[in-house]
Amino acid sequence: MIVRAILVALIATCSTWWFSHIITRTWLYPIWSGFLVGIVMGRPMEGMMLAAAINLPYVGFITAGGSMPGNAMFAGSVGTALGLVSGLDMTTATTIGVILGSVAVMIWNAYMSINSMWVHMAEKAAARGDLKMVRFFNYVPSFFVSLILNGLPAFLIVMKGSVVGDWLSAMPQWIIDAFAMVGGILPALGIGMLLNYLGQTKKLLPFFFLGFFLAQFLGLSTMAITVFGAIIAFVLYYFGKDKEDKEVA
Repeated sequence: MIVRAILVALIATCSTWWFSHIITRTWLYPIWSGFLVGIVMGRPMEGMMLAAAINLPYVGFITAGGSMPGNAMFAGSVGTALGLVSGLDMTTATTIGVILGSVAVMIWNAYMSINSMWVHMAEKAAARGDLKMVRFFNYVPSFFVSLILNGLPAFLIVMKGSVVGDWLSAMPQWIIDAFAMVGGILPALGIGMLLNYLGQTKKLLPFFFLGFFLAQFLGLSTMAITVFGAIIAFVLYYFGKDKEDKEVA
């Protein structure tokens, strides 16, 4: 169990560490970090399902100017780990994940504030012409800050998550029902935020209704619709690129 806890802690650390986002921006989304947590915990499908449920409220998630309404990275990794260890269903896990994400905004703010110190140290090293220390201050300290603020809670959740499960089991049924109700509403909130964005960029609305039609009336699976959407995106991209090339020529 301790090996799994360490690996989950590293996933939680990388989900926030800035260098991981250069490699791939998917670290921002719970469905990716949660899936990795599921693999480490030996339950990849359950991890993906829990992560997808936690991800839904964050579908319309926007970080403007570095501020965020919820820490989706923390919710994805720690929330999925908590759900797997405690045996939570998807609706309850969604609620717990969003609560964790909301509380963890303070962790994000602390992470960004602490890391601002390394920028000044890197600037002083650059003024001295010490490129090795510039690289050091850019990469190393921020990793350990993320490890402490994000990795340590994830480690403790995996090691002591059963305690949380027992605590939830001891709750009155009406509280559990309230969690389930809120967990059912939150995905709709995320989809509503996405629809609000699509409404502002009206060019995307036909694709939304096309996907709805394919699922509702033709009964196509999510995978089939995904492949169909990827083909449309591919065709539009290359036809648009050819048009731009002709205009330039």
